Amino acid sequence: MWVNKMLSLNYQSDNFIFRDITKEDFADVLNLYNQNDQNIYATGIDRRMSYNDINEKYLEVLVNSHEFFTGIFLDKDGYLQLIGVIKGRIDYENSEEAWISSILVDNRYQRQGIGTTAVETLIDILNKNYDVKRLYIGIIAGNSIGRHFWQKLDFCYFRTIEQYIMLNTLAEDFIIMKREIM
Repeated sequence: MWVNKMLSLNYQSDNFIFRDITKEDFADVLNLYNQNDQNIYATGIDRRMSYNDINEKYLEVLVNSHEFFTGIFLDKDGYLQLIGVIKGRIDYENSEEAWISSILVDNRYQRQGIGTTAVETLIDILNKNYDVKRLYIGIIAGNSIGRHFWQKLDFCYFRTIEQYIMLNTLAEDFIIMKREIM
């Protein structure tokens, strides 16, 4: 039997609800991950994700008290509609640092400020509840949309890991960006 140790980021804002992903959310999460070809940049997987892929990601997080896998939900007349996910962790060795490993927003809700608001809310939660002072993200070098998004959120270039990930049979560089939280 798995013991739930996942870092819980349950939080309700004026705009939406953060709630830990559960097994009941898998179908919606899978649909979100497989919405378009651009999501390869958020998953690092160059094929459609399967139920087993989502289950594996979930189990990795479920047993780890430093990791979170959080859904972004809208309350639609009492029904919570999943419109995005954020996955990441607080660093094991330095609890003042955290990583966002992926963020996805449903195509229908993109370019409405939801991703920006979600990241800013996440930063606030991590800073106030866990005393996180630095946040890191990694993006595939070819992801110019992602780079622009993170720069808009005051993330700055930190370093590059050359030929870090294989996507569509090509070795891609991985760019790490960092934001100091005041």
